[in-house]
Amino acid sequence: MKINMPVTANELFLDPLRPIVTKTDLKGAITYANRAFIDISGFSEAELLGKNHNIVRHPDMPAEAFADLWDTVKQGKPWGGLVKNRAKNGDFYWVEAHVTPITEMGKIVGYVSVRSTPNRAEVSAAEALYQKVRDKQATLPSTLKQLSKRRDSGKIGFVLTGLFSSGLVAAGCVPGWSDGTRLLVSLLSLGALAAASVWWRYSEWRVMQRLHQGFLNLAEGQLESPMQTRLGGQLGAMMDSLEGLRLHMRAMVADSLSAGGRTYEQSHALSQEMGGLVARAEEQGKGLQQISISMEQISSSIGHVASMAQDSVQGAQETRNAATEGQQVMQRAAEAATQAVVVVNRSKEELAALDKSMTEIGAMTNLIHGIAEQTNLLALNAAIEAARAGETGRGFAVVADEVRKLAERTATATDAIGDVVQQIVQITDKVTLNMDRSVEEVDHVSAEIRASASQLDVLLDIADRAHDFAGKLSSQVASDSSTVHQVAASVEQLAVLGEQNIDTANNVLHSAQALEVAAGDLERLTLHYRKWQKPG
Repeated sequence: MKINMPVTANELFLDPLRPIVTKTDLKGAITYANRAFIDISGFSEAELLGKNHNIVRHPDMPAEAFADLWDTVKQGKPWGGLVKNRAKNGDFYWVEAHVTPITEMGKIVGYVSVRSTPNRAEVSAAEALYQKVRDKQATLPSTLKQLSKRRDSGKIGFVLTGLFSSGLVAAGCVPGWSDGTRLLVSLLSLGALAAASVWWRYSEWRVMQRLHQGFLNLAEGQLESPMQTRLGGQLGAMMDSLEGLRLHMRAMVADSLSAGGRTYEQSHALSQEMGGLVARAEEQGKGLQQISISMEQISSSIGHVASMAQDSVQGAQETRNAATEGQQVMQRAAEAATQAVVVVNRSKEELAALDKSMTEIGAMTNLIHGIAEQTNLLALNAAIEAARAGETGRGFAVVADEVRKLAERTATATDAIGDVVQQIVQITDKVTLNMDRSVEEVDHVSAEIRASASQLDVLLDIADRAHDFAGKLSSQVASDSSTVHQVAASVEQLAVLGEQNIDTANNVLHSAQALEVAAGDLERLTLHYRKWQKPG
């Protein structure tokens, strides 16, 4: 026997409202497992399907119990008993198991097991019995042997009836018997035959009562009461079939109740969710309408921005043109200032040459002035000597006087020339000083022009970048405008789809509400069969 380990001391309890239903093939491989079995066993559906049912066998269960189960169901008979199962994690749970064959065209093709919550007193009794069986202190009764005994008891009635009937016949045929003896034997045989007939009728009545009660239980939804199937003959076969029908109905109703309950809960939840979805979809539709209005406003604003961006491009171009023109003007001014410095420097050079010439003239004037003074002195001396000479020197005195006068005029002229030269030198110095200042001013102006030209270069660079940025901004705004139009179109399309979704959601909501109503009707319809779901 397969031993599943490990095990724990933690007991799980089957929900009385959720019985376990499983189906297997002829070899015990699981072909169907309901949700209650999956939940309490801890195995997934994939782990159960195709696996042998002993996957949940607990080591405390004696092998004799399962041997009796298989011996019984292979003979086409239902089997019932308490079973201790093991969950995947080692926990355990007790069930009241009923197993019956599944037939098709009169041939056994598999088995169905319905397990419900057992009574705790029955669990205690079964636990004690199984412990004794494992300790070899007790044996489990065989279901087939008990069935055979019931059938044999039925056969005894037929045999006794036959014997008593034979006694009646023999009483009239045995030679040597007196009339009194024959009468006594006949009376005894008649009494025994009557008693046997009454017993047989009573037994048949009891079986019919059980059949009637079984059908009545099915009609009333009392699916928890097993049929007494340990009988022979046609009545026994009929009760076996009725017990199989009860178990199949119990399995079907159990899963129908569970599925109906889940369907109602899920349909109710779906109805609630769809109601919320419709409300959210309507809110979303309102939001999309508001977004559409906002997108129109944004589109209009972007149009204004595009116009301003185009104006910015034009303004940036005009600024760039003005900066370029200013740069050219500054360049010409710088060239003119440079030329002015050249001219002034050249004039300074000429004034320096003039100053040098004036200095030379002054020197020559001084020389002439000196000569004039010496000439005047010589003329004076000549006049004195002429006066001493008397008449002889008179003519020489006249000449000497003229020479003296000429010398005096020459000295006066040279003094005047010296003054003029001095004035020219002073004027030249002033002009030179002014030219130096002019050169400094021109240099300062040139520096300012260069600084202005540099600023104009920066301004031109800024204007170029502003122009490029304005151009990119204009392109981006145009692209954004196109994107906004596309988004607006998409929003409008979403709004249309949202309205369609609302219609669809409303349809689904109505379907969910209809499903909820149908599930409620199904649940109310199957409430009749909840009677068999007894508490543990």
